[in-house]
Amino acid sequence: MAVSPQLLAAIAGEDAAVYAYGVVVARLRGADRRQALVALQAHSTWRDRWTLLAPDAPPPAIAYDLPVAEPNRNQVRELAALVENRLVPIYAELAAASSGDTRTAAIGAAAECATRAVSWGALPQAFPQ
Repeated sequence: MAVSPQLLAAIAGEDAAVYAYGVVVARLRGADRRQALVALQAHSTWRDRWTLLAPDAPPPAIAYDLPVAEPNRNQVRELAALVENRLVPIYAELAAASSGDTRTAAIGAAAECATRAVSWGALPQAFPQ
């Protein structure tokens, strides 16, 4: 059975999110760090869930380009919001291309990402990008 490109995009997006949150967690302290750790776990869980549906998906990259090489506290909050907002349309496309449990999960993941983006300081958007 062929794996949809939308599912592969979700896996790749979550791989990138896990990488970015590794940077975010390393740069924050206190409540912000705890929030980032929760997000990191959520993205790891989504990635693992999607990978079960596509065990032959390409492996994650060794590293990803970040918008800032050495982000400060404010920049890592912006990075977290950016990561979350970039996943929302990926999940919308997965939901549109799926049915059943996969569609329901993709809608839930999109809502989680949009909510987390706002928690990191992003403005609410109808269709985040």
